Amino acid sequence: VSTLTAWTAVAVCNAVERVCGVRPGIKWPNDVILDGRKLCGILTELELEAETAALRHVVVGVGINLTQTAADFGPEVAPVAVSLAQALGRAPRRAEMAAAVRAALDAAFPAERAAWLERYRADCLTLGRTVRLLRAGEEEEAFAEAVDDAFALVVRRADGSREAVSSGEVSVRGLLGYV
Repeated sequence: VSTLTAWTAVAVCNAVERVCGVRPGIKWPNDVILDGRKLCGILTELELEAETAALRHVVVGVGINLTQTAADFGPEVAPVAVSLAQALGRAPRRAEMAAAVRAALDAAFPAERAAWLERYRADCLTLGRTVRLLRAGEEEEAFAEAVDDAFALVVRRADGSREAVSSGEVSVRGLLGYV
């Protein structure tokens, strides 16, 4: 379940490339980026059974900006968000993009995990950049070196130590224009 968001991000990149002919990147762990701005956000929610902690269901929300203009985003969001219409001069049909995302998701689950992980790593724009680790009210800068086999971000601290962190422990704000 923890890797579902990452798999979905690759599927969205595949769908955008198939429909629009351009391949966006991924800002770890769940934003799809085009031209240095956020094209899509992905949110994965799950419900566990209270007594057994067994997974009951998972819902993945995918929001792709198709037709928005800068005015639609507003002055605070416009500098960091982009739609396909803005980036390409035209927007694909919603039904076409939805079908492409569904097809890409359908292709994801029988796919070999190692190949999907390599595609995620290749699309990940966070690697090679400075990130901030956030823990118990403290903040520390680290360098994003890799994505491990569980899609966690492997960072190197100033003291040279390495650690795999989850999305709740790291901020990539400031990356690619995000404030």
